[in-house]
Amino acid sequence: MKTTIRSNIKNLPYSLHDMCVTEMRILDDGLHMSFQNGFVSTTEPYEQIEGSVQFHHVDWDFCYVYILDFCDNIGSFTGRKQFLIDFIPMFVNQNFTIIDETYGYNQSKFSGFLSVGTEIKECMIEVYHLGDMEYITEK
Repeated sequence: MKTTIRSNIKNLPYSLHDMCVTEMRILDDGLHMSFQNGFVSTTEPYEQIEGSVQFHHVDWDFCYVYILDFCDNIGSFTGRKQFLIDFIPMFVNQNFTIIDETYGYNQSKFSGFLSVGTEIKECMIEVYHLGDMEYITEK
């Protein structure tokens, strides 16, 4: 019997956990995400670094946003699914706080909480990109 291992992704340079996305912009064939306070280095001394993220060669036909109307652990829910490219122009005066980040084959997925005025909704953003995810830092 042959065993093949898919290694866990443990070498991320930065964590986006608890980071607040304040802006999303379409740039050329990519997506640019700006953060309120950057992100945190995953190596000591675990500094918070001003920065943003850019995804290259985004395939917009496979990028989605899921917004759930009810925040709770379990149970039935209502909500909507839409294309990310349609959501971006509406992402004004809103914040998306990332709780979990998941990376796979040509995909980056983020789940967290979307603040819309006084409402907080659960939200998942799926970015399908054929190019790299690039961390852009001030230093």
